[in-house]
Amino acid sequence: MAISLRCTKCKTNYRLNQKKCNRCNEPLGSKYQVRVKDPASAKFKSKMVDSLSLAKKVESKLKVQMLEGELFSQKKPNEFSFNRYLSYAKQHKKTWKDDESRWNKHIKGKKHNSSQGIQQILSDMQHLKPATRRHAFTLIRRVYNWHIQQGLWHQENPVKGIKLPRFDNRVSNILNQEQLKTFVEHLNQWENRRAALAILFAIYTGRRKGEIMGLEWQDISHDLQFITCRNTKNGETMSFPLNSSAIAVLREVKSLKESSEFVFCSSTGDYYYNGLSLAWNRLRKRLKREGTLDITSIRFHDLRHTYASHLASSGQVDIYTLKTLLGHKDIALTERYSHLSNERLKKSTEVLDTLF
Repeated sequence: MAISLRCTKCKTNYRLNQKKCNRCNEPLGSKYQVRVKDPASAKFKSKMVDSLSLAKKVESKLKVQMLEGELFSQKKPNEFSFNRYLSYAKQHKKTWKDDESRWNKHIKGKKHNSSQGIQQILSDMQHLKPATRRHAFTLIRRVYNWHIQQGLWHQENPVKGIKLPRFDNRVSNILNQEQLKTFVEHLNQWENRRAALAILFAIYTGRRKGEIMGLEWQDISHDLQFITCRNTKNGETMSFPLNSSAIAVLREVKSLKESSEFVFCSSTGDYYYNGLSLAWNRLRKRLKREGTLDITSIRFHDLRHTYASHLASSGQVDIYTLKTLLGHKDIALTERYSHLSNERLKKSTEVLDTLF
């Protein structure tokens, strides 16, 4: 029955011809409940009103709404395309190549449009580092969010409800003090000055490879004290001070008298990104082969981690200063190095000793 008499005291429904409530003997007729079943969803919609005439109007309106919904609210088909997302990413993301590589390596060809499928993908990656699994999970979430925003995906993001276990993201793959000293000594003597100076600049400044390779002479102050990075990962233009070692590197670069807008350029004055990668890989292999230093597990980006880690462990640089020097937007990124500042923490506790 779509319309019922409602007892306001014991909340019981009765047929319209009922006069009194069988339970509490209360008179009926002051409240009416309208209850209509939606054939599409098999769910009921209900409404409480004060008169029978109004109840009939509400019943009629609910039935019309359900009929219209059945006729006109047909679900649109989902249109998923990673290539479409990638086209967008190429124009708006500096790290689109990472997205493409991760998708092709860990996700492509697998069922990623359901929570069960995503959990299976993560299960297949159990042998990999937690950070690698998290990157894949984040990529799936990002791609589906983009499809939802573009009106191409009409369901919830399939990653909803999936939680990855927390993992320790503290940085450990760095050059220790002895390794760093040996490496710098070798770079100072290496005949490939173009590559050696770029690597030394990374060690002394902690800048990312893309920032160093994109650095132009117009981005360096006249006295060589500051550089302006226009190609930062977070998309902002930022200026950073240089220490005396980095300034010495720039002076030597100037002495090479290369004809190029780029500070660290190829032999022809062009962008040196790929050339430096080749030189970096050859150098690591040669150092290991000669027995000088085994740093084959150290990536170029680990030079940035090395820079940050040694500053943090020095006890002289607080976490907020380090955040600024690294150009981090979020302090959480910088806190990966905070476990190395034990000496600074120890000195902080000794402040109490001065009070007694």
